[in-house]
Amino acid sequence: MSGNPVAAPTLVLMGSVLPEYGKFRFDRTLAAARRDIGPDPDFARRDHVVRLRIWLNEWICRIGYPRPGEDDLLADSLATWWTEYKVMLPPADQRLAQLEDAQLKSLSSAYAGLYALPAAASRAGKVRTVGPTAAAKLLYFVRPLAITAWDKAISLRTGGGHDEVAFLTHLTACRGWAQDLEAEARQLGLAPEEIGPYLHRPASSVAKLIDEWFYATITGGLAA
Repeated sequence: MSGNPVAAPTLVLMGSVLPEYGKFRFDRTLAAARRDIGPDPDFARRDHVVRLRIWLNEWICRIGYPRPGEDDLLADSLATWWTEYKVMLPPADQRLAQLEDAQLKSLSSAYAGLYALPAAASRAGKVRTVGPTAAAKLLYFVRPLAITAWDKAISLRTGGGHDEVAFLTHLTACRGWAQDLEAEARQLGLAPEEIGPYLHRPASSVAKLIDEWFYATITGGLAA
């Protein structure tokens, strides 16, 4: 990791920073995308990718939309990626705290195979890639219990960069924090799925709560 040490999240600290559900600027856009796509996102389905691009841009990823008659580079890239890497993702019901080292390495490989793929082309023909932030968010969207996303500011603090090794460093640290949060919750008689509701964030998995903690304290600069 680089820069100042990242403050380890605890339930008390999270409760002092995270707003109630609906008050984060991105809560409603995520809920709307999940409602429209359904419980089984499929990157090989163009209608899902069309909706995912809208969601990513609502989360400030700035991926261009194809003009009439142009190929949809994002849809083509995600369909190809899905065919190769879907098998490397953990089961949909497996939590971040439960992931083995080999699974974290598989996820970082899947991330590496995603972030450099073409996503859009400008009028001048310059191709923009998916990029590190959008790649991490897409992985989170398809495996919300297991993956903590990042943005540029977060990646530098938790991973020391944005490549495959950095994402593995980030996920490994996040797994440790997820395990600590679940242990803290057990002392309060809470199951892992009860942590989000306990913090008034009922739609957030532990992995998502960690991302929200990063967003508030690193990207947003809030103090616990």
